[in-house]
This record gives sequence, C-alpha cells and structure tokens, in this order.
Amino acid sequence: MADTVDGLLRGVGLVLFGAALTWLLTVVLGRVVTRRGFAFWVWDRSGAIGRVLVIAGFGMAAVGITQLGGAGATGTSLLLFGALLGMAGIWLILPGP
Repeated sequence: MADTVDGLLRGVGLVLFGAALTWLLTVVLGRVVTRRGFAFWVWDRSGAIGRVLVIAGFGMAAVGITQLGGAGATGTSLLLFGALLGMAGIWLILPGP
C-alpha cells in the first residue's frame, strides 16, 4: 500500500512540476518575443518554419519506429518528440484566423 501511494505522489509531483515549468517557459519566452519584435519575424516565416518542423518530426518519428522493441526507451522518446514536432509544424502551416 505504501508503494502505491508513493508512486501516486511521485506521479502527481511530476505532472505539477511539468505544468509549472511549461507555464514559466511560456511567460518568459512570451515576454522576450513580444519585446524584441521577434514575433513578427516568426509570423512572416511560419510556413517555412512549419515545413521544416514537419519534415524533422517525420524523420525523428521514422527513426523512433525503427528503434521500437529495443531494451531502452530511445525509440519511444524519438517517436513522441517527432510527433510533437510534426504537430507544431502543422499548426504553423495552418492559416491564421
């Protein structure tokens, strides 16, 4: 019973840490980007950046698929990170409101 509670608390702590770190990075990077005019540069080139991210994500996911079933978690990590990069790239390619 104690091991189950310990595992649950570790999981909750990890999720809270991830959420807090994501919030902190979002706030800090958002302020830096808006003050430097970098947002307009990215917005003007979002289609090209999105295509690069989709290609990189697809490549990473393909490499991750070939490494699945091994002893380590490298294949799974590459597959997940590649999928996230691909989704970010698709989001940048899509037209704005």
